[in-house]
Amino acid sequence: MKKLLSFMALAAIMLTFTACGDDEPDNNSTVEGKMSNLIVKTISNGNHINIAPCDINYKFVPKSRTMNLSINNVSFAPRMPKISFDVNGLDAVTNDNKGFWFSGYDIQVMSGYTLDDIDGQFDKDLNTLVLTYKVIAERGQYDVITFSPVLFSILPDGGHDYDNTTERFYKFKSQINEDNNFTASICIDNIQFVPQMPKLEEIVIPLDDATIVQTANGYTATATTIIPLFKQGDKYIPFPDRTVSNLNYTLNIKDHKFSIEFDCFGLRYTDEGYIYTTHFNPFHV
Repeated sequence: MKKLLSFMALAAIMLTFTACGDDEPDNNSTVEGKMSNLIVKTISNGNHINIAPCDINYKFVPKSRTMNLSINNVSFAPRMPKISFDVNGLDAVTNDNKGFWFSGYDIQVMSGYTLDDIDGQFDKDLNTLVLTYKVIAERGQYDVITFSPVLFSILPDGGHDYDNTTERFYKFKSQINEDNNFTASICIDNIQFVPQMPKLEEIVIPLDDATIVQTANGYTATATTIIPLFKQGDKYIPFPDRTVSNLNYTLNIKDHKFSIEFDCFGLRYTDEGYIYTTHFNPFHV
C-alpha cells in the first residue's frame, strides 16, 4: 500500500507539472554529473554495521522524467569487496533542473542484488544528496543511507541562498579519511548568542575528540570540552577561552533532522531543526 500511495503521489506531481508547462523552465536538456566522497551507512536488523565511501554518477532524462545512477566502489558490510552497479529508470521530478526528487522499487541491479524502497533528494547547486534504499542480497538484507560530506540546515526563510543570507544556519560536515575512520564537524554561520552581541560569521566545532556513535538513522556526538575555531577572514583561529562544553549533538540523516546543545559564553545553547536536501522536495520538510 505504501508503494502504491507513493507512486500515485508522484504521478499526481508529474501531472501537475505537465499541466503547468507554461510555468516550467526549459527542461529539455539532460542533466548529468558526478558526486564524490559520499558516505554510505549500512544498517542490518536496526543496527549500524558498516560505513564506507562511494561515488555516484547521475543522469536526469527530462523526456522520460527518469534518473539514472551509477553507484561506484561501494561496500555494504565489513570485509565485503567493493562493487559497482547501475540503477536505471528511477521516477524523477524537478522544477528547475537543480533540485530533484527520485524514487524506485524492486530494481535488480546485478546478479544477487535487488534495490527496493529507493528515495533520493539531490540539490545540484549545493551538491547535497540524501539517498536511502534497501539492498536485498543473497547474504541478507540491508538498509542503506548515502549522504554527501556537507549537509545544510534549512534556512529560516525557506530559501537556499546560503552565500548571501544573514540568517543563522548550520553546515554538517562528515568524512572518511584514508584509514577509513569517520570524522565530523559542525559549522554554525551567522551565530548570535544574545541580542546584544554582534553576529559571528562562523564558528566550527570539530568532533575529532568527541565520542561519535553511529546509529540506524545517522550519528550522535558527545563531548566534555571542545576548543572551537572562529572564522576571521580566510583563516580559522582556535579560541580556547571560548571552550564549548557538555556537547550533545544528533544528526538524523534518514529523517532529515538535527539537534544540538552545549555550554559556551556562560550560556546554554540549544537548537533543533531540519536538514536541507533540495528546495523541491514534495514528501519531506
